[in-house]
Amino acid sequence: MISARSVVIGSSIFKPRTNYNAMGIFFIVWCMIAVLQLGYWGLVFQRLAWYKQPQNPTAISFPAVSIVICARNEAANLQKNLESILLQDYPIFEVVVVNDASSDESLGVLKQFERQFTHLQVVTIKEKQGKGKKAALTKGIQAAKNSWILLTDADCRPTSSSWMTKMYQQAAATKSAIVLGYGPYEAAETWLNRWVRFETIYVAIQYFSFALWKMPYMGVGRNLMYQKALFLQEKGFEQHEHITSGDDDLFVNAVANDKNTSICLAEESFMYSQAPASWKALYRQKTRHYSSSNAYKLKHKILLGLLSSTHFCFYLGLCIFIIMNVWTYLILGLFILRTFLLHLVFFRYLEKVKQSSFLKYVFVLDALLPIYYIIFASSLMGKSNKTWK
Repeated sequence: MISARSVVIGSSIFKPRTNYNAMGIFFIVWCMIAVLQLGYWGLVFQRLAWYKQPQNPTAISFPAVSIVICARNEAANLQKNLESILLQDYPIFEVVVVNDASSDESLGVLKQFERQFTHLQVVTIKEKQGKGKKAALTKGIQAAKNSWILLTDADCRPTSSSWMTKMYQQAAATKSAIVLGYGPYEAAETWLNRWVRFETIYVAIQYFSFALWKMPYMGVGRNLMYQKALFLQEKGFEQHEHITSGDDDLFVNAVANDKNTSICLAEESFMYSQAPASWKALYRQKTRHYSSSNAYKLKHKILLGLLSSTHFCFYLGLCIFIIMNVWTYLILGLFILRTFLLHLVFFRYLEKVKQSSFLKYVFVLDALLPIYYIIFASSLMGKSNKTWK
């Protein structure tokens, strides 16, 4: 039922003392914001929701691939995860691990693996070069013998021995030079973990969806494949070597286009890792991410900026309408429609990535995201991260 204080678009029925001009303008602006949000969730992200992984080619010649991993003080993770990388079921491949001036037992662990696996190549950097891992990653890619590079991290573990196969099959099926893989975090029963997983899923929905719309803008270094020729053509990370992070997203932002990029959502291709264990660790991680996202191409910054700002303003407007007891069928309808489209996208995507049980948290975490923008994200703007480890 519409109260006497309701604002009705078209007839514009307000309580007599309500400031018609101010409330009317605010109402129209909020409706425009809501429409933009509906555009993202009802159009842009729906392509991912209904995306089907292409059929694997019947006849395929698998090229030699070089897996490149940078490790700095990762002895425990290397001991835990490296064997699953070395035992991939793929015809011809090598694993290049760059020991980036580690002060722990990383080198000793790598030497043990090197004696056991002939296709492991260890590149050791004795003194740290640069702030991030771009120098180390450049060394690893330069040392790689093969024309395809597959990136991951020392704290990552593939879901299957077919990780490499599935990633290259995607490249072959779509004739792509870049394949964006999925790197989820392992689940734990804490709200910090749920928040990190939600944000990871939300970001994946964004970059996968934009890639499907032929506007790829980023990938994650936990699971990323590209031709070595692209790296050489771009002169490595030369364009953004002054930025600590960005060895994955800024590189993709620079070289990806509407023809050379595809996504891989085959379950066997997922690369799991441990989520940050504290808010402080999450803060450090987000500092790195923000420092690189500020250097995205203008069109990508506009599209992503519109997404986050309209998300924030959508909920801000709802709060104002509730406080002022200004509530119409149109406001309620737009809220319900956005909620439905949001859950449809998450439901379909979570099915694809085998995390359907997470859907029950989406409504609450999506509503909390604007608070995160205020409390957390705003504190990161303008700050630079000093190192990657």
